[in-house]
Amino acid sequence: MLDASIYDTIGSLEGPGQVWGAEGIAVGKEEAELKGYDNFSLFHARLASTGVAATLQGPGPFTVFAPTDTAIESHETMVGPFDAACANYCIVPGQISCGGVATQPLTTLQGQAITYSRKFRKDFVDDAILAEATFGAFSNFPVDVACDNGVIHSIGMVIAPGYGAVGGGTGQTQL
Repeated sequence: MLDASIYDTIGSLEGPGQVWGAEGIAVGKEEAELKGYDNFSLFHARLASTGVAATLQGPGPFTVFAPTDTAIESHETMVGPFDAACANYCIVPGQISCGGVATQPLTTLQGQAITYSRKFRKDFVDDAILAEATFGAFSNFPVDVACDNGVIHSIGMVIAPGYGAVGGGTGQTQL
């Protein structure tokens, strides 16, 4: 017993490290210096506002593909609101480890299947890289984060219903 549900853990989970990059030079920072961490407070808030938080406080087990704050900001700017359909699309019933994603069905609580693919020596769920490494010596995107009612894998972009894989249909595994 870890004494933390998926919803509780998302609220305090530290995301990948972010470096200043070229914009840091203007403020006297080194490009490779740590700027901060891309956490999950927006995902946590959207789960609460859509009512999906109650599901992730339930018994599960669930596997959650949790988008970072930057991913949600980009999605809401370019696509539209991160609503209940998006939140439920990030959740798969059952507990699937990062290494098991390739071999398990990924049908979401929203009702559609997430597409798994392996390209460029990386694993993808829809177009989001799973277990992405960050620049430098800072923390990577967390995966296999154990909770009492499942597991969390963080991703750097929002996956949403209606994804159409290049060369394959929605929800098909591409290898």
